[in-house]
Amino acid sequence: MARQIIVALVFFLLVGGIGFGFYRGFIYSPTPTPTPNPTINLVPIQVIFTKLLNIENNDYDFLAKVSNSNTGYGSPAVEYEMSFYDFAGQSISSKTGSFYILPGQTKYIVEPLLKFQSPISRADFKIKSVDWQKLQPLAATAATLLTRNIAHSQVSQLGIFAKVGGRGFNGSDLDINKVDVAIVVLDANQEPIAVNKTNIFTFLARTSRGFEVTWFTPFVGQMNRIDAEANANVFENSNFLRTYGGQERFKQLY
Repeated sequence: MARQIIVALVFFLLVGGIGFGFYRGFIYSPTPTPTPNPTINLVPIQVIFTKLLNIENNDYDFLAKVSNSNTGYGSPAVEYEMSFYDFAGQSISSKTGSFYILPGQTKYIVEPLLKFQSPISRADFKIKSVDWQKLQPLAATAATLLTRNIAHSQVSQLGIFAKVGGRGFNGSDLDINKVDVAIVVLDANQEPIAVNKTNIFTFLARTSRGFEVTWFTPFVGQMNRIDAEANANVFENSNFLRTYGGQERFKQLY
């Protein structure tokens, strides 16, 4: 009798263990611990100011100044939308675009040569999403770009109003395929009165390269000083003459 009881207990233990295993594996599925979102505490990109410049007739240039106060994360793709309004307050068109921004960077966004059928009263600039990335330290060294010897010249040549030229310096140890240069002309009140942009291609490490931009119509004020920024999208491997990888990506919608 005792032996039969022991056999029965062993049988029920085996059946119970198998049943519990089946329940754990196929019926009961514990909620996995969520992966922490490393961007949850990131500060949104700030739009410091925007400026719509009426160049001639219904032709406009647009300027925005933006800032990323996060020191560990930047973005190769900040998506934005511009909405344009007439003097009756009616929306007449919109335009989308994107820009990159480095950790801790403040920079200009230049949108030149905007043409409309009628006069524009304002342009609203709104950030739609940010593809956050933690920048690899090696790639971050390529952000060592400077502008020097910025000079302005009035031009008497027919159809040309003015030129601004200077030299960019790649202070990093990395060769860069393309560098973007933004030029902003300011008056005595530090208000932008003209904007332009150009590129420097195949910018080798520890070298200096010249750049120049041209305006075909007069400025909308009196020039006092010139800001010139040189930047490179160091998040993209294709922007290096050699390849560097390893960025961490997180997209944030606004």
